[in-house]
Parts: sequence; structure tokens; C-alpha cells
Amino acid sequence: MNMKDYKKVTDRLTPGERCRKEVLEMSKRENKIKMNTNEYTENVSGVEVRHGSSVMRYVSIAAACALIVGGIGTTGALLHKSNKNVQQFAEVIEEETTAEAVTEIAEEPTENLADIDYDYEAIANELTQHYIDSLNVMEFGDVTYDSSDSITFYTYDSTDEEWSNKYGGEHTFYKVTDERFNSCQDIYEYYKASIALVIDRKHFGETYESFTMPDNYKDAQGVEDSVTLRSWLGEDVSKFEVGSRVDLAYDPEDESTVDHAAHSIHTATYVEYNGQLYVRQKPKFSTAGDNSFSTEPAVTHEEADSFTVSRFVKAPYLGYANVKYGDEKIFTFVLENNEWKIKSIDLGDRPEYTSAVAIQHYIEQKSEYNDINIGVDTDKVTGLGIGHIMNNLEVTEYDPEMHVCKVHAVLHNMNGEDAIDMTAEVSVNHNGNPVVMSADITRIKDYDSSYERPNAISAN
Repeated sequence: MNMKDYKKVTDRLTPGERCRKEVLEMSKRENKIKMNTNEYTENVSGVEVRHGSSVMRYVSIAAACALIVGGIGTTGALLHKSNKNVQQFAEVIEEETTAEAVTEIAEEPTENLADIDYDYEAIANELTQHYIDSLNVMEFGDVTYDSSDSITFYTYDSTDEEWSNKYGGEHTFYKVTDERFNSCQDIYEYYKASIALVIDRKHFGETYESFTMPDNYKDAQGVEDSVTLRSWLGEDVSKFEVGSRVDLAYDPEDESTVDHAAHSIHTATYVEYNGQLYVRQKPKFSTAGDNSFSTEPAVTHEEADSFTVSRFVKAPYLGYANVKYGDEKIFTFVLENNEWKIKSIDLGDRPEYTSAVAIQHYIEQKSEYNDINIGVDTDKVTGLGIGHIMNNLEVTEYDPEMHVCKVHAVLHNMNGEDAIDMTAEVSVNHNGNPVVMSADITRIKDYDSSYERPNAISAN
């Protein structure tokens, strides 16, 4: 349409009608767009819901109308000439805008937990990964440090010379350079960021204790399976001179005599010294790695404000070197102040460990296998307790619904030689007794009575 044709049409309309039509058209377009647009977005990590602002839409319509009025010269002249036109124009705009506002308020979505489609697996993945990372930091000193900046002390017990000679000695810590942490309290805050304010302790699904997470790490007793966080997060040891001998002696009948700073040097992963944080390099299992997940989160139960997830963890302990699954951690999550938090952590199936226990009992009951090392030898030279079987065992199949494993193991005799090849089907249900359901055993090395286990009944 050219300008002459356009003027023929617009000249037939009064300025007020032209503006009114423009506003109504804008309103229709706005409603059409709004009906086809999801007006809220979800942030999974923070689980925060934001709604679009209706106020800004009202401002946009009013601004658009002002532009229309200002852009039509004849309308401006007529409005100045007649107050009546001004009043009529204002009434028309107020009527349409009020109707639009009512529509907007009526269509505003309400926040309802049941209506929010949470990605539970994504939430579980983020929070459990943070949890396991924080454990690695606390327990195994998984931080960056300066190996050229260290402090060393020597521990002993003045009341027990034999203990001092066997367990006392040198303890070296290195200055932490990890920018996330300047103190033991910082590490504790990092750890509890994914934990609910009130945590439940469970065993086999039953809650036997609930307690509030304390503000200070020194009060955080028994958070991790009865293990005190203070065995990892030590105290300020500035009162001891670097290179000095530190006495651990105390009166067993008077706990007030215990010097926790001294014991931090002997046992803790971290200590503080002259305002700096120091870490012991891989303190307890220096040849092992860190905790890691072997499976993705599997949601087992969900409600509007809570859900439960199963995830397997490889723990860096003796006998876990070649595990496929490790230990099942059953995490329960709850909404706390509109944020998802870990409410409890229970222990579930342990395919490798429980299979090893079942095999140990099975072999022990059969005299023809009295030469097989099942970890009962006392000198620990050829055996590692149950870890001896675990180091030689592989889970080939695991059914989490039936709680049954198929395993293969080549076990040694007491001389350290490959003696039997075993495949078995094992019940590993954490709510029941582990048992070998069926087994196929082939001799690799003939039975030799000279290699019998201590206290074993002779096969002859």
C-alpha cells in the first residue's frame, strides 16, 4: 500500500480510534505470544523458579501508545484543542489496560511443588559428586599443596615406651595452596554444603539417630559412620615448635588431660600452624586412590519434596583395588528452603565384599579346601583378611533387584600358589545373610596338607 492509499484509510478514522485500534492490536498480539510461551524457567542446580514480570508488559503497552500518539501530528493538535477528546482518549486506554491487567493476573502460574518437573538424576549427580569430592578432601587430603614448604613434628607417649617405639615418630605436613581452603573450618563448610541441616543416620533403612549439623567442625562428632571429623580436621598446633617432640600421654580417667592439638599431629589429615593450613600427604592409604563412583545415580523412590537414589562408590581400601561396583550408598534428598539437600546416607549392597564373606564361610566349612588361604592366617604375610579373597575375585554379573552376584575367583593356597578356580552365584542382600547359592570349583594345585591353615581340620 502506497502513502496516498494509506492516507485515504487513516483519514476516515479519528485520532482516538486509530490509537485505540493500535492498542487493541498490540494487546491481541501480546496475548497470542504469551499463550505460546512458557513464562518460567527452572534452574536445576539451585532449583529456583523465576516468573516473568507482568509489570514490564504494562509499561511496554503504555510506551507504545505514547509513541503512537506522539507520531500522529493531527492527533496531537486535536488533543490540545479539546479537553473532551483528552478525557475520552484516557478512558479508552484505561479501560483496555485494566482489562489486560486483570487477564495477566488471572493467567499468572502458581508455584506448586507437584507441578515442577525436577530432573532428580541431575540433582543427585551434582550433590553426590560434591559429597564424594568433599570426602576426598577431608579424609585423603585431595588438595593442592607446596611440597617445598613443610613442617615436621615427632610424636611419642611418655607413659608407654613400647607404643612410642612402634607407633610414634615423624609426621610431616605441607602448606595448602588450594584457594578454596584457608582453615579446617573452610573444609568443613565445603563438606556440609550439600548436607541438610538435620541429618538422619540409618542402618538397613532404619533411622536410629537424627542430629543437627553443628556450625563448628570441632563439634561435628560421628557424622560419617561413627567416625569423628576431627580425626581428619585437626587443630591449631602453633604452640609446638617445628621439629620438636610432642607428647601424646594423657590420663585415661580424666579426658580433660587429652591434648587434642598433640593428637592432631599424630592422626589428623590437616593441621593449622601460624595462620596457615597444612595437609599430610595421602595420610592413611598412601598407595590408594580416592573415593569414586562406579555407577550413575538410579532413582529408586520419589515424592513431591523428597526422593531416594542408589549409587555405588569405590572405596580406596585394601582389597578394593580391582572392584567393579564397591559399596552401594543410598542417598535420601529433601527440599530445604527451596534447595535440595542430602538428608541421609545409608549403606546398601556390597557385591564384592559380601561375595568374599560368603566364599570365606563356604570354603571354611569344607575340609578339602583347608589349604586355601581365606584370610584367616594370623601373620598377614600371605593373607589380607577378607581382602585376600577380594583381591582375587571378580563380579561378572550383578542383579540389583534380586541382590545376586555371579563371581569368578582364583584363590591361593597358604604357600601363595594358585590352587582353585571358582565360579559361584552369591546372595549379597544387605538385609540378609550372605550365602553361596551354587559353586563350581576346579583344582589347579593339588591339596598339600603341609599348607593347611592354622586351626583347620585336616582333610586326611
